[in-house]
Amino acid sequence: MAEIYSSTSRDVIFRSAIFCFSIFWLSSCHAGNPTPDISGTVSLPAFLTFPSLTPTPLATPNTVFYERPLYRIRAALEIPATNAGDKMPVLTVHEEAFFSNTFAESIQELVLQFVPSVEADLFSLQGITCDRSSPDNPPAIRDGQLRVAFKDPLQPGESVSLSLDFRRRLAKENGLIGWDDNQIILGDWYAFFPLYQAGNGWLAYPPGKVGENLTYPYADFEIQLDITGGSAYQLAASGIPESDSSPWNFQFAGRSFAVALTKENLYPKMSGAVEVLAYAKSGNTAQGASMADVAAKSIDLYSKLFGEYPHTRFTVVESGLPDGMEFDGLVFLSPGLSPDYTGDGRDYLTAITAHETAHQWWYGRVANDQAMAPWLDESFAAYSELLFYEKYFPSLTDWWWWIRVNRYPSDQCIDQSIYDFNAFRPYINTVYLRGVTMLNALRLQMGGVAFLDSLREIQTAGFERFTTPDDVFRIFQSHSSQSLSGIWDQYFYRPQSQ
Repeated sequence: MAEIYSSTSRDVIFRSAIFCFSIFWLSSCHAGNPTPDISGTVSLPAFLTFPSLTPTPLATPNTVFYERPLYRIRAALEIPATNAGDKMPVLTVHEEAFFSNTFAESIQELVLQFVPSVEADLFSLQGITCDRSSPDNPPAIRDGQLRVAFKDPLQPGESVSLSLDFRRRLAKENGLIGWDDNQIILGDWYAFFPLYQAGNGWLAYPPGKVGENLTYPYADFEIQLDITGGSAYQLAASGIPESDSSPWNFQFAGRSFAVALTKENLYPKMSGAVEVLAYAKSGNTAQGASMADVAAKSIDLYSKLFGEYPHTRFTVVESGLPDGMEFDGLVFLSPGLSPDYTGDGRDYLTAITAHETAHQWWYGRVANDQAMAPWLDESFAAYSELLFYEKYFPSLTDWWWWIRVNRYPSDQCIDQSIYDFNAFRPYINTVYLRGVTMLNALRLQMGGVAFLDSLREIQTAGFERFTTPDDVFRIFQSHSSQSLSGIWDQYFYRPQSQ
């Protein structure tokens, strides 16, 4: 997620629209979102029925084992005609999710993040089955999470599968599951596992007033999406469809899989072998071309600095969201960035496009606990903006430092969670921008080569996994001939493991 020049919190706006409940796990609204009835089942259309599953067995005997989560999803999106009154688009999903215990400890329950279930008046659950759920403790959905207690703990080397059928109506709202007159957005539209950390369990959290609370393990996706009634839209997605028309079929590996149906104009660009697609509203021709150009240049630069971009397509969509938002392979940019576009790099559209593209590394290639340690992706993505300006607009680096960082001072420690902030501006000033000054202090003390080598090693060591503060401290120190403890003490409450 990127901060723009407005002091209005994007999270306050769209969280209130999407979630409609308090930020705290045990708040008074907790009881107001009842657990849906999961006892019923329905017959599904033929195209939503899975073929027989043929996973590849690995070394574990008598067990189908996946080294990372797998989601096999068959979905149908029905879009009403424009003259259909107040009818909403309807998403019907049949999902099978697979998880293997790759850890050296037993797991007591299965947890999935299930954002579509949060708005109970728009959500309808048809059925849940799990091959090892407890008969005495049925699956429960509450506050955007699905929890399945096991009849026997999931031991190291064992796997579990879950089948889920649901429908979700899409309200007309500028949220990550919603629509407006210009596009339909499906952000976190399916159930997915949060990160699991040995010793700490599932990294699953309630939303906060600011920031992102969801965590994403690297996963495999097999998706079929059938769209009816959407002839006016172009399809944009995290992955490249294998088919040329609906039903659209995707094979994708990454953190998340987002879909946008848009009526905007397309601006294509190439960055080496990577196809960049930018979509911008009619009339924003210069902005759309700039989005594609900046994204392509960012991919080229960050691939050289951090490691190769892992996909063959990257999509940037101007959306109705009040801020930028990243998914793997696809990002959304606020329409508020376009009116002040200058065309010479001295504008937020350029900076935020570079920022959101950087999230393909600081979130995509390497994940982190976004709720408890948001600086691990946001400060690095913000600092990547500076690297972009140093490469392509070196005369504007002083402008960038002022417009993005120095006019928003903070003296707080950067290793705070999203729950430590009640307002957007202090969160941004601390986690993003003071995080930038911390990274720059490291660069000045270590030297540019050692600093960039550290960034690349963080990406290499954490590729397809996730990184922790201790990982970052260790890697930076390993590239420095001087102790970095003075910097850690200046910017962190908890500079080392306690």
